[in-house]
Amino acid sequence: MGVLTNYAAAPFMGVRAAKRTLPLREDVLFGTQQPPPRKKIMPSTTGRLHIYNMALGFIGTRIIASPNENTPETIQCDLFWDNARRAALRDYPYPFAQTRVILGQLANFPEEYKNEWQYAYSWPNKALKVHRIHSQGKERRLHKEPYAVRVIDNITTILCNIENAYAEITQDITEVSLWDDSFVSSMARKLACLIAVPLLKNNQAKVQELEQLYAMQLQNIRSQSASEEEENQLEIPDTWVLARGGWHG
Repeated sequence: MGVLTNYAAAPFMGVRAAKRTLPLREDVLFGTQQPPPRKKIMPSTTGRLHIYNMALGFIGTRIIASPNENTPETIQCDLFWDNARRAALRDYPYPFAQTRVILGQLANFPEEYKNEWQYAYSWPNKALKVHRIHSQGKERRLHKEPYAVRVIDNITTILCNIENAYAEITQDITEVSLWDDSFVSSMARKLACLIAVPLLKNNQAKVQELEQLYAMQLQNIRSQSASEEEENQLEIPDTWVLARGGWHG
């Protein structure tokens, strides 16, 4: 780390001020400043009981002391928990739930689709949503490869024109400790939407209010994600510029 002495201030602030030193970052001094590291996504420490009570708080009913209570609130939270989780995970590609998998090719290609597609793969285990299909090393293509999802002989099947295909998916993460804070907040809102009808006896106005609350949460997450992506793009020097020796002011 270099040191810069503030001699310029000496005539006005005295000798003591002239000896004051300021740290000078070497990356700025030598023009080697790098983009800041991506923000690490920290898992939430929230438990299931807390999410129950967040959802009940949005509705405006009594909260519970234990997820094992035999109360209408607990019963409804238990009943809709899995549905709310899967629905919320499908609604937005939360980073903690994203992964890449190799698709398993079906041994028998369905005859009725041979004129449209070349390959058939089984639906990945624990996949809630497939975002894109690609071949190895081609996931960054600007366009999406076409594919179709069909149920054939009671098997959910992915049809495409890619050999040895990979898939980018949202997987079902059931362990609450692995969820990030943004999803915890979304999950509580989604759960509130689902349990409001039985708990409030079809109070449609309140249900609509909760659905709007959930939609606003998703919009905020999308806006924040878009902003972070834009910042990352601005921080990383353009390869065209680097190839020509950098910026010239």
